Amino acid sequence: MLYTFSMKKEQIEQKPFTKRNYYDISDTGIAYFCAIIAPYLIMVVAIIFMGLVSSQIEQTVEQMSKSLAYTIISCFFAPVGFAILFFCFNKKRNISFSAVKLKFKLNIWDFVMCFAVALICLFGLQYFIGGFNHLLELGGFQFSSIDLPMDNVGWLILAILLMAVLPAIFEELIFRGIILNGLLSKFNQVSAIFISAAMFAFIHGSIEQLLYQFALGVVLAWLVLRTGSLFSGMLVHFLNNAMVLVMNYIALHYGSINMVYNAWQWVLSVALVFVAAGLIFLIEKFYFKHKNHEIINEDNPVEDEKIKDGKTKQIKDKPYPILLWISMGIAVVLFLFNTLSGFGAL
Repeated sequence: MLYTFSMKKEQIEQKPFTKRNYYDISDTGIAYFCAIIAPYLIMVVAIIFMGLVSSQIEQTVEQMSKSLAYTIISCFFAPVGFAILFFCFNKKRNISFSAVKLKFKLNIWDFVMCFAVALICLFGLQYFIGGFNHLLELGGFQFSSIDLPMDNVGWLILAILLMAVLPAIFEELIFRGIILNGLLSKFNQVSAIFISAAMFAFIHGSIEQLLYQFALGVVLAWLVLRTGSLFSGMLVHFLNNAMVLVMNYIALHYGSINMVYNAWQWVLSVALVFVAAGLIFLIEKFYFKHKNHEIINEDNPVEDEKIKDGKTKQIKDKPYPILLWISMGIAVVLFLFNTLSGFGAL
């Protein structure tokens, strides 16, 4: 008996309990599927709670859903869902939080570069996206958005917290943290960048956001890989959303320039897209010229994975998880449903 106990103790000591510090393609499939349903689950819980409260205050759920309180609460659906998903996912899958490569050690020039990238994305793409939305409006598309009041600076700060700070943190943890790193275990960097950007764009579920979110997703994934830090993606994501909110606040209180999309405006908007792409190319070519790419590939998940019988296998040899295809299909279906609803077809 004593011998058996000592043997088991020795086996435990030989095989210590460790967390893995990388994501693989199966993690991508599970995380994306959960990222689709998590905000809806939070919304269902909120609606059930509203139903219980409505019976006490003599208001219908529909009346409560149109209130300012519900509008503010609804801004928490996606961030809270993503936050719960991220921490529970890593806990359940026994993955170290270091796997997302959240490194805060950026130098001053990295911060300047991130600010420049955010400006390039915003001003390089906004006129073209505005033209695209103008075409949607001409086609009868009904835009939907979460409208928070912008009466004063206090409301602006609240809007920045809800629509810039929280999404920048938790969307990046999921999409450039888990999903992008998981894709890198199966694809090269270029493919992983564009696939993750497409997944990021479709999960927003609206055609008016499709082009911009895809372009932003490409830039954020590229930046995270080049800096080797998820924090750079969070910073640019925050700056982009915050600048949009500030511009809307300024336009509301001090007036804005109404764009008339004639032929020359389209030429200008397309030219700005090429200028933005050119500036990003220059940053890639010159700013990251002397960067050590070994840092970018540090803790690359495409390494030999130990298995119980002592043999090894390459993570790249793992098959594509069926859940990844299912979740991508669900995202596309929801996108089409929302698009058709916006055009009044449903």
